[in-house]
Amino acid sequence: MKKNQKLNHYRVGDHLTVTISDMTRRGEGVGHVEGQALFVDGAVVGETVEAELTAVKQQYLKGKMSRILAYSENRKTPDCPAFPECGGCQWLHLTASCENELKRQTVINAFKHIGGLTDVAEKVRPTIGMERPCRYRNKAQLKVSDAGIGFYQKGSHAVVPIDDCMNQKRPLGPVMEVCQKWMTTLKLTPYDEKSRRGDVRGFLLRTNRQGDAMVVPVVSHELSSEQKRQTVQIFENLPQLKSLLLNIHTKPNNRVLGAKTELLAGKAFIEETLCGYTFNISPQSFFQVNTVQAERLYEKAKVYAALTGKETLWDLYCGTGTIGICMAKDAGQVLGVEIVPEAVADAHKNAMRNHVQNISFICGKAEDVMPEQIRQGSRADVAVVDPPRKGCARTLLDSLVACRIPKIVYVSCDPATLARDVGILTKAGYELIEATPVNMFPGTGHVETVALISR
Repeated sequence: MKKNQKLNHYRVGDHLTVTISDMTRRGEGVGHVEGQALFVDGAVVGETVEAELTAVKQQYLKGKMSRILAYSENRKTPDCPAFPECGGCQWLHLTASCENELKRQTVINAFKHIGGLTDVAEKVRPTIGMERPCRYRNKAQLKVSDAGIGFYQKGSHAVVPIDDCMNQKRPLGPVMEVCQKWMTTLKLTPYDEKSRRGDVRGFLLRTNRQGDAMVVPVVSHELSSEQKRQTVQIFENLPQLKSLLLNIHTKPNNRVLGAKTELLAGKAFIEETLCGYTFNISPQSFFQVNTVQAERLYEKAKVYAALTGKETLWDLYCGTGTIGICMAKDAGQVLGVEIVPEAVADAHKNAMRNHVQNISFICGKAEDVMPEQIRQGSRADVAVVDPPRKGCARTLLDSLVACRIPKIVYVSCDPATLARDVGILTKAGYELIEATPVNMFPGTGHVETVALISR
């Protein structure tokens, strides 16, 4: 123990009364007792609860809610019977207005505490919420175990069997019945991560506004020709099935898909409309899971870009080219950069099918491609960056600063890395002009944000 470090006098099993003042992204209510943070699973901001301590640390406490002493107007009854055991949703017990304001505050706090920005609250606009926050997801990653088919339990890799998910665009019941029938008929067993034994690792499902379905069983080894024939026979009667593929995932990691994907029936993609354009979506392609809110996010990004028809636009981490294609008619030239080859192939097809001729794509890491492009004299008026959760590579940010690009529109799925990157840019002479949170994932602690950063 460090010198002068005080022992925590609380013990596991103690009961404490606390008023909840905040929420974590994991769905815990946050209160304070004698200056220490107490995280209470299931509690809602604004409530006073009695909590039984489950963990006592030097700097914080954790507990489970024993009873609610004073209810909050921010609490609602969840629609899902699997909540809170299922790890897919963390905030289903919050009202929409509370959820939207908490997500805005999450972005503000990240800018302050991680980005080091001051006077930022007035720059963060109200969260763009969703009018009907259910049946919005166009993608599901189903897990399998001896217990059944479902999603991971909160905080673990144990599978919670489900009958349906209210967040999924299509009801899951019919497709899950077919998936179970397929495993039973072919005598395939669930894959176990620890022993690395078993056949089926999960199922990737994708759909669109029309309800067309893509089904991708993920297996740990090759299937025989007869097994593939049976697979087609079992799945072909699934309503609106447009694409049936098989993914072979042989490596001992937690990635959703393996390196090899084989088309068994239908097309290798499904089509979705976004902002008036039609896009091909393959199993590996990045595509926003909430199409309705994606349109609202892209419209805000277009407002921030403020294109007049003459500008050169860089669309970095471009995925299947959605943002660049949606903005191309208002730009002079667009360059998209994406690391996933399948997504780049889809991007080319998407540009052609939408008759967008002023856009080109490069396959590679944005942090490798753009420094070379800049060295060769390439310049742009606006850069749109839509990086993964880890944010932009520092070398990419340094390159954008070095070429003195006037305007950056940053689309983020993680407020922490957004704030970190904006902090780096502000130290290099840029300013955060405005940021707008978008509730892309209602019922969860996740928030998407689009920000305008200018020199």
